[in-house]
Amino acid sequence: MSGDGKLTMELMAEHLILAEGENKEDCRTQVLQFFAKTSLVRYDQIDLDDKSIVNGTDPDFSMQLNKGVKKNRNVLDGLVKELGESGFERCDKFSVISQGYQSKLLHIIAHFLDGFIGIDTAFYNLIDDSHWLLGPTEKSITDKPERYWLFQLKCYSTTPREAALLHM
Repeated sequence: MSGDGKLTMELMAEHLILAEGENKEDCRTQVLQFFAKTSLVRYDQIDLDDKSIVNGTDPDFSMQLNKGVKKNRNVLDGLVKELGESGFERCDKFSVISQGYQSKLLHIIAHFLDGFIGIDTAFYNLIDDSHWLLGPTEKSITDKPERYWLFQLKCYSTTPREAALLHM
């Protein structure tokens, strides 16, 4: 806690979320319900600024979407490179990977590939449960852009020390 007795929140992640629906409010509800129900990431506070919400008809929509997907690609490429630099070089060595640093890197890489959101996720496609923009969704955005929305979230949690004190 801070000196005045208030909890100190730490920015844990920023996510750009793609949702599809009848209107902005329906999509907002989908996004917030996803985070309320998922056990993959837990945040104490999620800030969703209305000014940062972008509709598929907005000229900036494609640029922001592509930027989010590119950030994911860069994170994934960096993790793969880091795993290689740790001495892991061949897939036939999966069965003997050391538990710890290497296995954690591999675990995070697998989540990027299988669509499980994590704090490292820059962009998340809620429609396809994916870190990427899949072909059918991309076509649908082109055909009906008014149904698609991007939400920029800032996600906070109490610091680990404070969280431990809260649960005592």
